[in-house]
Amino acid sequence: MKIRIGVFILLILVSQRVSLFAQKAASDTLQNIVVSASRKAQTALQIPYSTQVWTDSSIRQKGARTSPELLMNMPGIFLQKTNQGGGSLFVRGLTGNQTLLMLDGIRFNNSTFRYGPNQYLNTIDPFTLERVESVMGSGAVQYGSDALTGVVHLYSQKPQFSSKPLLQVGLQKRWASSDMENAYQGKIMYGQKNWSLLVSGSSKKFGDLIRGNQLGAQSPSGYQEGSSMFKFRHQASKTFEWEVGYQQMLQNNVPVYHKIVLENFAINEMEKQKYERIYWKGTARIQHAWAQKITGIVAFQSSVENRRAQKNGSPTLRVESDQVNTRSFSLDVETQWTKHWSSTSGFEIYHDWVVSSRSDINQSLQKTTALRGLYPDQSTYEQSSLFTLHHIRMNQYQLELGMRWHQVKATLPDTTLGLSIVQNQALVYTAGISRFIGPNSSLYLSSSSGFRSPNLDDLGSLGIVDFRYEKPAYQLKPEYSLNLEVGYKFENYRFRQQLSVFRTGLSNLITRVKTSNVIQGYPVYEKRNVEESYLAGGEWSGLYKINTKSALQGQISYVFGQNLTQNEPMRRIPPLHGSIQYLIQTGRFTSQVEHVFALSQERLSAGDKSDNRMNPLGTAGWGILNLQTTYARKHWQLSLQLQNLGDVDYRMHGSGINGVGRSVWAQFLVLM
Repeated sequence: MKIRIGVFILLILVSQRVSLFAQKAASDTLQNIVVSASRKAQTALQIPYSTQVWTDSSIRQKGARTSPELLMNMPGIFLQKTNQGGGSLFVRGLTGNQTLLMLDGIRFNNSTFRYGPNQYLNTIDPFTLERVESVMGSGAVQYGSDALTGVVHLYSQKPQFSSKPLLQVGLQKRWASSDMENAYQGKIMYGQKNWSLLVSGSSKKFGDLIRGNQLGAQSPSGYQEGSSMFKFRHQASKTFEWEVGYQQMLQNNVPVYHKIVLENFAINEMEKQKYERIYWKGTARIQHAWAQKITGIVAFQSSVENRRAQKNGSPTLRVESDQVNTRSFSLDVETQWTKHWSSTSGFEIYHDWVVSSRSDINQSLQKTTALRGLYPDQSTYEQSSLFTLHHIRMNQYQLELGMRWHQVKATLPDTTLGLSIVQNQALVYTAGISRFIGPNSSLYLSSSSGFRSPNLDDLGSLGIVDFRYEKPAYQLKPEYSLNLEVGYKFENYRFRQQLSVFRTGLSNLITRVKTSNVIQGYPVYEKRNVEESYLAGGEWSGLYKINTKSALQGQISYVFGQNLTQNEPMRRIPPLHGSIQYLIQTGRFTSQVEHVFALSQERLSAGDKSDNRMNPLGTAGWGILNLQTTYARKHWQLSLQLQNLGDVDYRMHGSGINGVGRSVWAQFLVLM
């Protein structure tokens, strides 16, 4: 194994030295203030849903290469990786456009998010994150379409005010053996009493991923990326604060590994993946009877995906480009009606404009043919919503009630099929009750409905996607979910745990139906609202602080999915999976031993068996052991990760690439 010594420098200029991670992680987790579950800051015990919070210390400790890999051990979440430059979260068995991602209170999902695994989350740099929240079984009332089984909310770092002028400057580098990672990040933060500024940027190069059991590199799988972020906050008065931010990520030449290995492609890559956003957020605290806090967000987001594909022996290079520009506005009003009754209400508007193109370049004849893109060019997708959430405390009970009305208008000017306008509406609710059992525990019962309006990928996609050829389907209606859940939560200064059991009914599901036609060697599929299914399972997570120097934590998740219409398992259902970590500090060393595992999954649908990323007999179970240790001084710290010590060759269910084999990952921090 080729090993070079890498330097990982992070100038954050903190006011105190690095503290014990085991204590910090326990403190952060037990504090467990959740915003996403109700759009209002509440403790986990108050909220009648399964929730998880990872704070800045937990994120830094994990040292994840990408945002999808950061979240792979969160309870209720499973990670599928089609390629190294991707990573799609399965939230209680669903993924892609059937799960909702939020970034700083703004929808990250857009109208071209694909059904099934995708790569979009990988365009958020984990270096920029300071907090992650998940809400299982709820989220549609809180945040809208796509939250059929939950929502994952990511919060990026923000500049901090300071009573005295404070300058923070940063630079960091990460490194992995076999040239699997070589990454740098720079950061500058300046804060005063009434304003603060944060600027950061990163550059990363990822080499081919080395699989376990000494089976070598999975080539081609490496790529390069760069990101930048700018934020400015201003406390204009005692009652009004505003901030403006810019964020972007650019990834180049990201190979789709399984296409090249399994489908005879010489080239199959995302030539460019780019995410970009700019936003303004204002918060007013006015202390009126009808409104104590008003928050408004205006945002512009852009997502670009350029693809290149060429078969072995073919002179034709296919070049495709899709760009989605999203304008949005949201307004939230927090009201304190009585001492024990408060609410959060508001409205949201999102408008997508899509530019889509395709060209076939015959390199032998030097001829370029312009064709219809994956989506109808100049399509638009408009969403508007009204919502209200109410929080009521009655002695030993906490009641959460809410509703959302949502409408969609999609305009698709197809060059072949003509102009089509598709409109639909949805009305969903959430209701839950927590019963407090003493000061440290609660039982809860909740029922929430969710929905997903068919997006442009459902309605208008045309062409080769994964292993199929898709046709447009303009007749589609929204999908719906109904979640019933019961759970128990306990937390004190030493021990924390959550246990939940759920059943989620899914109706009007949009399904790809295989036709008898074949185009360009691919079977033709079309989408229809024809299926009913259900998901059932549970999650457990816990943390036990053994003493002031050590802690033990773990999680386990299971979901069972059944397609009632087809009388077969649902597609891509993850196996039972989990992890356990032991954390300890000795002197200046903080160490963690982690075991991550998944059982085998042999319950496959017909679609799973025909997916060339999967073994038609099922996915084998696996378990890997990781070790991490950090040596900390006042102004610097060095961290080493030894991943997959047993050099196990494994694949996460549904993935198109195997996990990393035995490897060394290093980072070095200087604190000034």
